[in-house]
Amino acid sequence: MKTLPVLCVSLLGMVLASGAQAQTGAPESLRQAATGASFTIGDTQFRLAPSATVTAADASADPGQAVVAGKYALALGAAPAAAKRGLAAAPSPKLAAAVSQTGEPVVVTSSVNVYFDQASVLDEAVRRTGGRLTYASAIGGKGTIEFDSVQQALDAVAKLQGQAGIKEASPKIEQLENMVL
Repeated sequence: MKTLPVLCVSLLGMVLASGAQAQTGAPESLRQAATGASFTIGDTQFRLAPSATVTAADASADPGQAVVAGKYALALGAAPAAAKRGLAAAPSPKLAAAVSQTGEPVVVTSSVNVYFDQASVLDEAVRRTGGRLTYASAIGGKGTIEFDSVQQALDAVAKLQGQAGIKEASPKIEQLENMVL
């Protein structure tokens, strides 16, 4: 008689423990995979996770295997199940997974935010880097330049950081909604 309640409590404990392990496993694996190029935004340093794939977050992601950053799912290794079945496009070179120095996942886009003193500086930045201007505010002193890949955007950041009249140039990132699917 008493064995059944004890067995039920034991099984419940095992189920809860495995769920907790899954929730800590994916972010930790992503943090360990962050071995690529590094970049800084403000005072925060980020490092790319080259083996991670970035896709739109949806219910097809394997539980415990993907981390959500904004509207994107970050998973290590092969493309997610939906992409394997041909239901979703292949991961884009315009998106890459990265992890902050505190371990928070982000998605790096192929855009660069540029903060400047004068609008002519932004025009020169676009010309110099070969990107496409997608946003400009002379009053706010901010512009966004789009590139064909994350790598081109990171290369442009390196070029722009030393340019006269540019206060800051940094990759545009999708911020955190750190949850396991």
